[in-house]
This record gives sequence, C-alpha cells and structure tokens, in this order.
Amino acid sequence: MMGRLLKGDGAGGKPHLAGRPGARWRPVGRERAQCYQSRPSVGSGCRGGLRERQPVGQHHAASVSVILVAYNSGAVIGRAVASIPEACEVVIVDNASPEGTGFVAGLSRPVTLVPMERNFGFGTACNAGARAAKGAVLLFLNPDAALAPGALDLLLEAGLRYGAALLMPSILGDTGRLMRKEGSILEPVARGRRLAPEEIAGDYCTRFVHGAAFLVERAVFLDRLGGFDPRIFLYHEDDDLALRALAQKLPIIVVTQARVVHQGGKSSTPGWRQTFAINRFKKHSELYLRRKYRSEVPFALDALRLAGGCVLALATLNVHRLAIRAGKLAGLLDRTGRDGAGPEWEGL
Repeated sequence: MMGRLLKGDGAGGKPHLAGRPGARWRPVGRERAQCYQSRPSVGSGCRGGLRERQPVGQHHAASVSVILVAYNSGAVIGRAVASIPEACEVVIVDNASPEGTGFVAGLSRPVTLVPMERNFGFGTACNAGARAAKGAVLLFLNPDAALAPGALDLLLEAGLRYGAALLMPSILGDTGRLMRKEGSILEPVARGRRLAPEEIAGDYCTRFVHGAAFLVERAVFLDRLGGFDPRIFLYHEDDDLALRALAQKLPIIVVTQARVVHQGGKSSTPGWRQTFAINRFKKHSELYLRRKYRSEVPFALDALRLAGGCVLALATLNVHRLAIRAGKLAGLLDRTGRDGAGPEWEGL
C-alpha cells in the first residue's frame, strides 16, 4: 500500500504531511489507533476512529509487572532493575543459567524470582513470568536494556489515548542510535523504503513488535494472544506474536517519546562456538515460522545462499560471519522435515 507519513507531536497535535511514498509507518493522534489488517501482509495502514477508552492507560506504575528473562545476565541486569520505577513489581525468570541466581542478592531492590528447571527458551520463560506476575499490565524488558526516566509513564499515558494495543518505546543503542523494528524474516523492508529518524515525529503504527521492550495488558497477552509460541526458542517469537496481534486486530504502536537504552547482545557474550549454536537454533525458529505462515524458501535455494556465504566469509577471513552462516546452514540441514524447537535447546 502506497502512502505518506503524517508527522505530529505524539499527543494529538495537528499533523502535517512528510516522508516519502511507500512509507510503512502511519501516525496516530488522540484517536483510537487502528493499524491492523485482517491477515498479515505488506503495507498496513492506520485509520483514525474514536472509540471508548480502554483500561491500559487507567493503570499506574503500581499495577505494572516488569518481566525480565535472565540467562547468564548477572553482569548487566542490575542496570535494568535500577531503571524500573519503585512502584512496579519486578519479575525475573532465570532460564536455568549456568552462573546461577546469586546475582539477585546484589540487586538494588527486592524481586520475584521464577527459576526454570531447564532452558526452555525466551518465549516460554516470558510466559512463565507473565503467569507469575501480579500486575494487570506487563512490561517485557531485556536484561541488557534500561528504561529512561518517565518512559513507563509515557507508555501508560499512550494506553489511555489508544486503548488495547502492544505499545513499544523508542529503543536506542548505547551509542544513541535508534534501533527500529522495521520488518521481519517474513516481511523484509528494502533499504530504500526505510525512513531516517528525522523523518519520524510523533507516535506511529508498525507491523512488528521489538521483543527488547514492549507493554501490554496481562489479560491481552495471556488470554487473547495466548502468550509467546512455546515452540519458538529464541528469535522471531516477537514476529510471531505481532502477526497474531494483527490477526486479532490489535494495533502495534511506537510511543516515540518513551525511550529505552538497549545494549544489544550484552545480556550474554557469545564466542565463536556460541555464535554458531545461536544461529543454528535461530535457523530452526525461522524454518518453523516460515512453515507456520506458509512462507517457505526452497531448500536448494536456501542451502546455496548459506553455503555461498560461508565461502565468502572464508575468503575474507571473517570468522564471525563464518560462524553465523555455518550455524544457519547447520540449522537448515538438521531441521529439514522437523517442526518447532525441542529439548535440544537445553545447555545453549
């Protein structure tokens, strides 16, 4: 769908036209945002239409449970916990970390600890945290991310404006670079269709949620969406959740003034072996997601592309890229004809 981005002040001010044809983002103001389609497809729009206000924004920090999934994250999680308003419940799900849970004693505040018997994956751990949470509203936050001052209040205020939705803050890298979730493995976005940060002002609709940080009502997450798909261990579980949200006509909205700083990849520090393993299992998740949404790539084409990537990495002596490509090729070869993620995830 072709269109132009409307720029506004993020709080219902009069928008004006900006951007370029083909933009994937649509603005929202005080009106109830409707940025969904009946089924996943490229180019969703946002249609304004007044509706009765929904419960999300009527809550305050005391009714919010912040859920963090830890796996060898003791070195970074303290910063995340310290950024959470005191009124919130903090739920930490430890995914059977080899380093244990001794880090909890050094945190700046009491937390609810949910220990997992084994590493069942990120999505399953998030679901366990959501079930253990007491708050009516859930904020999922990566252990290597931190809320900027006032971010939670801005997300809750957005819930009052827009109603039931998946609400994302602006996610910044530790250098200040904006990390947008512009597409997914199923719906890649061409570089020429991406907007520069200065072309975006005000809140906007998107099609995919970033798993590093998002706010949602507990009842919506568990009862309406059924939580994360437990068959996806790591990576793409947020893509799947977003597609199911859109099918349920739940909008996904970025609240630009709410900010989270994400030290991406620092919740654990993978070496070559772990990079290979992560990408092997990442490919498992991709294959499962493609089968689930009937968007499979022919095996021969996929294998040829990945093998070519391995050759190029060897030729350029790029060891890190070789670990990524070789891991994905291994994942393609050992998951052909199989479905979902199983117990082989344990010990990653």
